[in-house]
Amino acid sequence: MPPLPPPPPGTLRVAAGTDTADGLNAPVSARFARTPFLTIVDIVDGRATRVEPMPNAFASGAGGVGAAVGQWLLSSGVSVVVAPSLGPNISMILGQAGVRVEVVPPGVPLGEALKRLGLLR
Repeated sequence: MPPLPPPPPGTLRVAAGTDTADGLNAPVSARFARTPFLTIVDIVDGRATRVEPMPNAFASGAGGVGAAVGQWLLSSGVSVVVAPSLGPNISMILGQAGVRVEVVPPGVPLGEALKRLGLLR
């Protein structure tokens, strides 16, 4: 997957694994690195300015999927990850880069999860 262009200045870029491509209505997936979709949300002043669900090209990888997704997230300018849990490889990569991880239960609509976390109004 090619990296996304960096977020505009003043934008918080959030990534979540989702079970569908329904944007903010998509349920948060129980899996992260092998989630069916990675949904990227750009937030400015508590409002979503961009919501982009994309098929997770890494989901069917044989091994090293967590590391690959972690590197892609970093190269795409993600600063917050929303997930029920993360594997050890992606946790280490994100932690070393200072990416904040917010834990939410699976199945919650992404928009609702972001509101609960105080990221969206």
